Amino acid sequence: MKIKIFLTLCLALVVSTLSAQLTGSTYASAKSSGSATWVITYSEAPGFASSNKSGITFDIMRDFEEWVENGKKINVTVKYEVKDAKNFTSFLETVKKSKGGVFGLSNTTITDARKKVYNFSPPYITNIGMIVTNSEVKTMVDLSNIANDFAGMTAVTVRQSTNEKRLLDLKAKYYPGMKVEYVPSFQEAIDRVVNDPTKFTNVDFTYYIDGIQNRKPLKRHAVGDDPTEQFGIIMPQSNDWAPLLAEFMEGYTVTTEYKKIIMKNLGPSAMKFFETLK
Repeated sequence: MKIKIFLTLCLALVVSTLSAQLTGSTYASAKSSGSATWVITYSEAPGFASSNKSGITFDIMRDFEEWVENGKKINVTVKYEVKDAKNFTSFLETVKKSKGGVFGLSNTTITDARKKVYNFSPPYITNIGMIVTNSEVKTMVDLSNIANDFAGMTAVTVRQSTNEKRLLDLKAKYYPGMKVEYVPSFQEAIDRVVNDPTKFTNVDFTYYIDGIQNRKPLKRHAVGDDPTEQFGIIMPQSNDWAPLLAEFMEGYTVTTEYKKIIMKNLGPSAMKFFETLK
C-alpha cells in the first residue's frame, strides 16, 4: 500500500513538472495547418508588461499577430500563462525551459550570454540603466567615489539580471565592501529604496519614471546612467517564429504605429526625459 501511494505521488510530481513546461505551436506546423497557438508569459515591468495584458511588448505582439494572420494567412490563438509575474528570475527560467511558439514579455536586455540560451527579437527600444536612491541621499557626482558617497549603504538587485551585473562590476571596480541584497523583482527593489535611505539600486529607466510620476521620494544619480542596453522579446531556442518576428520588425520602430505605442505606454514624461539625453 505504501509503495502504491509512493508511486502515485511520484507520478503526480512528474505530471506536474511536465505541465509546468510551456509549449506553443511551431511555425513549421502552422504553415501546413493554417493555425497556431502562441503561449505568452511575462514578468511585470512598468510600461512594458502589466498584469492587465498592456504595455509596449503586448502591443508589439498584437501587431505581430495581425501581420501573421493577414500576411501569412495563419490563424493565431493566444494563450497567457504566468506563474509569478513579479519574479523576473523565474520568468527567465520559464522561457528557457519552454518549447516552440512561446514568447516572453518584459524589459529583457539583449546580451551575448543570453543569446546562447534564448532567441531574441530585434531590439525595440534602448534602455537607460540608472542608479537610484531615496531622495534624502546626497547626489553622487563621481562614480569612482561611490564607496565614500554610499558608505554603509546596501545595494538591492535581482539575480541573473543585467542590473545585478552592473552593480557587481561597480563593486569589483570601486566598492569592494559593497553589500548586496537580493529581491525577486525590480519593483520590490524600488520599494525598499523608497522606504530606506540606506538602500540603493540599479534599475531600468521605466521604474524611475514610474516612481517619479507616482510622487515617490526617489533620486537618480545621473553619473550612473548607462544607455548601452537594448530590450528584446525573448523566446526559447526552439521557437522557429523568431525569423518571422525579425522580418515583421524590420523598419517597425520608425513607424507611426510604433511611436504611438511608446507614447501610450510610457507617457510624455518619459518622452521628455529622452529628449534631455540627446
